[in-house]
Amino acid sequence: MNKWSNVIYILMACFCITCTPGKNITKTSGKVTPDTLTASDLFFLTPEKQLEYYQNVDHLLSTNNIASGKKKYHLVKALTDFSGFSFRYNDTIRTLNDFIKQTNVVGIIVIRNDSILFEQYNQDIRPETRWINFSVAKSVTSLLYGAALKDGYIKSLDENVSQFIPELKGGVYDSVSLHNLLQMSSGVAWNDDTRDFNSDLFRIGRTKKEHGWKAAMDSIKSLKRAAPPGQRFNYNTIETILAGMILKKAIAKPLSQYLSEKIWKPFGMYSDANWVKIPVLEVENGGCCISATLRDYALLGMFAMKNGTAINGEQVLVKDWMQKSVTPTPGYNGYGYYWWLRPESGRYFASGACGQQIEIDPSQNTVVAVQSCWPVAFNEYYDDYLDGFITAILDELKGKN
Repeated sequence: MNKWSNVIYILMACFCITCTPGKNITKTSGKVTPDTLTASDLFFLTPEKQLEYYQNVDHLLSTNNIASGKKKYHLVKALTDFSGFSFRYNDTIRTLNDFIKQTNVVGIIVIRNDSILFEQYNQDIRPETRWINFSVAKSVTSLLYGAALKDGYIKSLDENVSQFIPELKGGVYDSVSLHNLLQMSSGVAWNDDTRDFNSDLFRIGRTKKEHGWKAAMDSIKSLKRAAPPGQRFNYNTIETILAGMILKKAIAKPLSQYLSEKIWKPFGMYSDANWVKIPVLEVENGGCCISATLRDYALLGMFAMKNGTAINGEQVLVKDWMQKSVTPTPGYNGYGYYWWLRPESGRYFASGACGQQIEIDPSQNTVVAVQSCWPVAFNEYYDDYLDGFITAILDELKGKN
């Protein structure tokens, strides 16, 4: 299992997120946009169309605003010269410009000790541009669970999924805890294979499309068990939707509002952001689709690296939340609470389709954030190229003050 298997999220977006009927989306900054768009369409655009759509998601799909506050996180510019930087990938020496051009990067930022060491935008993208992050939102959902525990909205991660979603009572989720859900270790039998038209992902999708969300929930309730909860890692797309539903019910407010109250304002994010919601459920998608600026992506990484403390020093998350979040899930040391892990280096990261990533290196107090428009959602070439670049940049910084 590696992070590019996140591509399974595509099909969930296909049947869970659609544009709001009747919403005026025919023009965006003078550009014509389609009247019937689903979030899944965003994964299959050419890079040229991605440039148009990825910065205008709030004009295309149903979203909730994430408000920033007046006080901003203080970052200073201490730009580092990377003109001589190079690294080896696929037995070829690559430069920083090679990486940017060959992977359609629209923005890179490197922050260390509250200093911006590198920041670059391409293809007319600007510092104030909001760019969709796809599955990076999963890691944000994890952060909000840490806040909900701190605030007492959730008493314990030992509580079961069906306690929050009555439609699932009497089924397999009666014995699945929130802890299991966040670790992708529910033990629920689930086939997420996008190559298999009879997979659970496709089957539930067809049920929702033909008979509605209630019928889809009935199908989820009828799922069987493949392993005891908490013993086996199995990436399950539908469970990130459930995680968002549970969180909204626990906090009794939109996830976007809670994100604004607990992180966006207290940590001094620079700009408003937005979060795509599932109209039929009236809840933001717990596994996808926050649009934010590149600096605010990096600040999310810094918030996690600082163990969830606000700029005034207030503890926003449960004190040991990030420690638990980067503890490997049973049977797979590369995943925690909706964060991808690199146990050999102590780094961890949030990852989204088409080249979105927030990489956190606690040992160097450094965050690297990248926004891209890859021609594919995920594949090993692009995925390994991105990982190789980030590792090389962090290695380069080890010799610098």
